[in-house]
Amino acid sequence: MSAVEDPRPAVAEEVDGSVTFPLTVDGTAHEVTARWNESLLTVLRDRLGVRGPKTGCAHGRCGACAVRADLGDGGHVLCACLVPAATAAGGTVETIASIGGPDGALSDVQEAFLAEGAVQCGICTAGFVTAATELLETNPDPTRTEIEAALYGNLCRCTGYGRIVAAVETAARTRRAATP
Repeated sequence: MSAVEDPRPAVAEEVDGSVTFPLTVDGTAHEVTARWNESLLTVLRDRLGVRGPKTGCAHGRCGACAVRADLGDGGHVLCACLVPAATAAGGTVETIASIGGPDGALSDVQEAFLAEGAVQCGICTAGFVTAATELLETNPDPTRTEIEAALYGNLCRCTGYGRIVAAVETAARTRRAATP
């Protein structure tokens, strides 16, 4: 039996116990130094100045910190507060900043959230838009049950969920109408 080689880049350990590794965020390559127990959310916000993912509960229960990440596993939406930053070595992370169009243009999902009144205080919005975008890229015609399942890990204390689900339904209809 042959040994399987780990495709991720080597992580350099520093004298103080921190590690240095490459990480691509919203299309920009970074060299990051972080402690082993430091979360991806902390690295994004505090070290790289990325403000899209929010700190909500810090326990993976609210979805405010949701990002799309490919950590060598094909990619998926995850709570950045739960992922040790060093496990993202060599990976790519997309935040809400990479969902919109060039020059700050809003995506169809973001436009639908505004049109349906699915935005209030904004703490949860990035997580919902991230999860909805991922859903619509993998399933362009989701049922209401599939939308609710995709948004399950996100909490909102302001809008309620009716307007949020309606926004995803609107974005799905818009995408289908735009597809020849």
